[in-house]
Amino acid sequence: MTKTHLASRIAVTLLFTLLYLAFLTETGALLAEFGPSGLALRLASLDSQNFIFFPVAGLLALVAFWQPAVLLVDAMWRGQLKYGRIVLGGSLLVALIGAWLISDAFESSGARSVFEISPRALAADQGVPGTDGAPPLAPVKEVLARMRILSGVDRGLGEYQAQCDQEWLRYSVAADAALLCFPAGERMSIRDCCTAKADFRQRLNMLAAKTPSKTAAVHAWVMPVKVFFLLLLLGIGILLVQYRKGLERLHGATPSGISFGLALGGSVMLIWPLLNAAYLQTMALLTGAGSASAYTVVAPLVALGFGVWTLLLVFFHLRSYPSQIEYAAKIGGFVVAAVGVFRYEEITNYLARTLGIGGGLVAIIVFAVAVGALILSVVLGIDPTDILEDEDVEEAVKSVVETAGGD
Repeated sequence: MTKTHLASRIAVTLLFTLLYLAFLTETGALLAEFGPSGLALRLASLDSQNFIFFPVAGLLALVAFWQPAVLLVDAMWRGQLKYGRIVLGGSLLVALIGAWLISDAFESSGARSVFEISPRALAADQGVPGTDGAPPLAPVKEVLARMRILSGVDRGLGEYQAQCDQEWLRYSVAADAALLCFPAGERMSIRDCCTAKADFRQRLNMLAAKTPSKTAAVHAWVMPVKVFFLLLLLGIGILLVQYRKGLERLHGATPSGISFGLALGGSVMLIWPLLNAAYLQTMALLTGAGSASAYTVVAPLVALGFGVWTLLLVFFHLRSYPSQIEYAAKIGGFVVAAVGVFRYEEITNYLARTLGIGGGLVAIIVFAVAVGALILSVVLGIDPTDILEDEDVEEAVKSVVETAGGD
């Protein structure tokens, strides 16, 4: 493999370092502000797609994509790939503009999260007593504690999901069924609970506007950086596939160790839209359908996009394997994707119970250790194709196929 210019390595390293520092800054701000009140871990778990995923899994993605990004930037900037400089500059410009527009749409949403309320206001919150026309509202801290406990019981929080669509409430006989209502802290009809959710959403927005947290201000600055990071990774993955032949001409066949790191980084990044879905599920229990915003509308599309992107990177890596392994693994990839679609609710419930609102310090440590092991494998340049020689792999595949056929 030919050497890349020092300037390319410095530029990519500096950009990736600044991105990761932004991730650490936001989580650090949350811990510093809410740590003394004992709410930091609970709020980090509630918004785990922000405060847990990026500092942990984001590091793996940056490590895994560093060398491929250097190869791309170096070859494109030096004009060794067709329209390289134009595509490089245009891609960065699109990512920057997209990050600004998407983050602005998210921030302009009328739905605020709990971490955007100051610790002092959360500590002073005593809830709102019920009246003849409105159900009661429990204190925010009490609501979060109850959700954390019940997320680990039976079907998790999915057991308490209910529609708050006005047409459904009007015509469905189930609207009068009694169910635990988290905002109110007691059992009541789904119809009354939807009213409580709308009131709870307004209360969160009021508290966030009246006494905003410092973390909310940091989040407003870091949000565009995170969106840029996601768009950047998507762009790198697409450009690697687009310019694969050109890169092979310049540097030889892509080492499977590099492509393996890309597959790992892409697979771990798929956790983010799933954590995001778990967060939206949790917030729907608190604020109902009225919390719909650009964030909730875009989320399913982002999950679909990341799913396709991850399969693209996995297939990119499988090119380094013998044809039998590549074919079998591709079929397995589609099977896993299909299972993920049909078991989507179970997956989000599980993540809400482990890394979401129901999670704790142990789950975060396990997640961090697992990601750390994957980072180590990428740094050491582990090449899965070195585990077995091609002949041994082919014989193993034939043996498995014959065994399956005999059964």
